[in-house]
Amino acid sequence: MGTDSRDEIAASVGALGDLGPGFDQALAEGLVERIGVEIDKRITAEVDSRVSAEVDSRIVTQLDRYAGCRHLRRRARRVMRAERALRADRSGRTSIMLALGSMLVALSVTAIVLKSAPGAGSVILVALIWIIVGIINVVYTHRPQ
Repeated sequence: MGTDSRDEIAASVGALGDLGPGFDQALAEGLVERIGVEIDKRITAEVDSRVSAEVDSRIVTQLDRYAGCRHLRRRARRVMRAERALRADRSGRTSIMLALGSMLVALSVTAIVLKSAPGAGSVILVALIWIIVGIINVVYTHRPQ
C-alpha cells in the first residue's frame, strides 16, 4: 500500500472521532471502498504479471519449436537430397555394369551359337537372345527406385 493510501485511511479513522456517531456508516463505507480499490489494484498487477510471464514463456516455447522444426526440416531435406544423389549414382553405375555385362554375355552366346550351328535358325536364335537382353536392360533402367 502506498503512503498516500495509508495517510488517507489514517485521516478517515481520525475523522471518525471528530465527526461523531452520525458519520460512522459513511466513513466505514468510504474506508471499505478505498481498501477494495487498493486490493483490486494489487490483484490486477499480480494477474497482469503472471499472464505476461505465461505469455512470454509460451512465445519463447513456440519460437523454440518453430526454429527447431525449421532446422529439422532443412536437415531432413539435405539428407534426402544426399540419399537421392547417392541412389542415382549407384543406379547409374549398376545400370552401366548390367548393360556391359549382359552385352558381353550376349556376344559370347552369339559367337557360340553362330560357330556351332550356322544357318537361318541360328540367326533367329541370336536375334531372340539380343531382344531378351535388350528387354532386360530397358526394364532394369526404368524400374521405380
